[in-house]
Amino acid sequence: MEKFFNPKSIVIFGLSTKKNNIPGYILQNTQRWGYKGKIFGVTPGANQEKLHDVTIYGSLEDLPIIPDLAVLLIPARFVPMAMEECGKFGITRAAVLASGFNELGESGEDLAQQVTTIANKYNMRFMGPNGLTVSDAHSGLCLPFIPHKAMKKGGFSFITQSGGLCLILWNLMNDENVGMAKFASIGNKLNIDEVDVLEYLGQDPQTKVIGLYLESIKNGSRLIETARRIKKPIIALKANTSGAGAKAAMSHTASLSNDDDIVNTAFEKAGIIRIEDLREFASLAKIFKLPPMRGNRLMIMTPGGGAAVMLADQCEKYGFEFADPGREFYKKLDNYNNAGVIHYSNPLDMGDIYDTQTYPQIFHDALSSDEVDGAIYGHALPLIPKEDKSIFKKMFYTDISSRTEEVILKTGKPLAMSVSCSFEAYVKLNANFGFPVYNQTEEVVRALRIQADFYARQGVKPHEAMNIYKMDSTWIGKRINGMKGTIGEEMLDVMRQAGLATTSSVTVSNVHEAVRAARTIGYPVIMKIDSPDILHKSDAGGVIVGIGNDDEAAETFARIITNARSYNAGTKINGVRIAEMAPSGHDMFIGAIRDKSFGPVVVFGYGGVYTEIFRDVERAICPSSPQEIEEKLRRLKCYKILEGARGAKLADISAFIEAIIRVSHLMNMYPEIKELDLNPVRIFDEGKGIILLDARARIEHEENPYEQNAIMDEVC
Repeated sequence: MEKFFNPKSIVIFGLSTKKNNIPGYILQNTQRWGYKGKIFGVTPGANQEKLHDVTIYGSLEDLPIIPDLAVLLIPARFVPMAMEECGKFGITRAAVLASGFNELGESGEDLAQQVTTIANKYNMRFMGPNGLTVSDAHSGLCLPFIPHKAMKKGGFSFITQSGGLCLILWNLMNDENVGMAKFASIGNKLNIDEVDVLEYLGQDPQTKVIGLYLESIKNGSRLIETARRIKKPIIALKANTSGAGAKAAMSHTASLSNDDDIVNTAFEKAGIIRIEDLREFASLAKIFKLPPMRGNRLMIMTPGGGAAVMLADQCEKYGFEFADPGREFYKKLDNYNNAGVIHYSNPLDMGDIYDTQTYPQIFHDALSSDEVDGAIYGHALPLIPKEDKSIFKKMFYTDISSRTEEVILKTGKPLAMSVSCSFEAYVKLNANFGFPVYNQTEEVVRALRIQADFYARQGVKPHEAMNIYKMDSTWIGKRINGMKGTIGEEMLDVMRQAGLATTSSVTVSNVHEAVRAARTIGYPVIMKIDSPDILHKSDAGGVIVGIGNDDEAAETFARIITNARSYNAGTKINGVRIAEMAPSGHDMFIGAIRDKSFGPVVVFGYGGVYTEIFRDVERAICPSSPQEIEEKLRRLKCYKILEGARGAKLADISAFIEAIIRVSHLMNMYPEIKELDLNPVRIFDEGKGIILLDARARIEHEENPYEQNAIMDEVC
């Protein structure tokens, strides 16, 4: 990857002296940004003419050296030929900015396949096509063709699937005074993808914070593994989350949408910070320039009471505690009073302290307290007339930035500043201050919350998923190999061998069998329709409980069959399952789905007939650990019920966690299971375990295991 960002030499295809030559703008950008390497041009028919002191050759063979990087912004139909020439000449890296490939659908697929084949043939790596490829503020390389001034050097690197987004982000970074390290526009990512670049940036000493903009994720498992190894903040904006977004993405970068809840689950496991708005890239890049906030105790300071109250509301919303710097701190503030009319506390109203020169000392005293982990100072710049010379102008407009920066460096704690002012003034403050400045109250509080959470996670060892539970994998494997399509009652046998308790049951096909089976199991019993075409049995009148004698058994069997046929005249009916009545308990849900990008995902939460209505579920990437499942289980609204709400007994939560873990490992071991629905899973009182009452699965044996469809769509 180093040859993409810091090549010693580059060759630009299509460079010419013609007016408005687009590759010529790439040359100008690269020279404007201060690139020091050698630059060559290649265009058929050229005769070593010069453009901005760069020689343009007629072919690669005329070049005096083999360049590190080829830059291709030429018509798509000529790209395969140019790639072939590069491969023969010994060039191993290419930046393909040209569009007209698989983002156009079938018409561009052939060209995409050609360049991929050629790259494999010569062991060549390329970025693109259909992207702006690479820029590096430190090396001076700038391959986007839109004329652009050099970006300020810094530590924020950005990977994007959308080239045009870079221009918007660069404007934002300029206004927010966020320095740039590296930029990668991966386009259709036919060869180099986001994980390749991410892995490189994770080791790049110039990169301190990494941003990701993605419309699709090809290999989610690899993304998780790579991100978990990187100790730098990774901030991601995942678009293409709606139907309209997916349609736009298909025409823009040949993207397919991932299930958004699964993306959230995967990002959480990877430690990736997910954002919803482009501005947050700058917001978070700035907050990580401050020292780490190593706790949750926050000091709030403002020159006005109303502002302090609003800041306090936001801090409480984001889960901060109000720090208590101690009696001595507040007592010292009396030395700075003007009228002595304000009672000091946290949030700290500094409206009676007119001498702004004392503020840095107050900041220092607050942050020096062992009871304070960080601080936010909210300020305002009123529209005071230029000719005014009152004490209030000094109060609001005195520059204390350099002394405040010294406080931050000396104490090693974050002080984030929010300033209410005009946008013009805000941009000037960002440019002149040596520490981050914000202009939205919630923005600064949210940013500091994310920063504190990031450093808190750094000190926690990731939970390792180990299969500590025994299951008969040989039996399960043979049974699954014999299954295909939508599987109902048979899946209970598989789950029993996987270690989940199930009720005694039998499937019958006529009234006489129904009566005989009910007697054998013992009244009372429950009857359920056995049909691969009926997902919600209750909706179809296919579940009847409390059957107490032979007459009821015969009548119920007939009624269930009639109900099923009325519900769906063409439905396939395997029979009616008769099972023992389970004792009362809490009905929960365990499901699983095989995502096309992230692989198997286990889903669990509130169960029974209202699972889709309440949607009180959590998810985990398989395989998962007991610690991870317990943490997520506690987030559920129904967890309080399991803990024993309203005087009820504590449920056997550990047995439910074990069942989830077993399903997690089952999904990881058998890629043939595409979807799994265990509902309800009844939890009994503590120490009495769980029992699985119903199961359903979709089994497919095709080569591609990452396909998802019907059963879990509503739940996930």
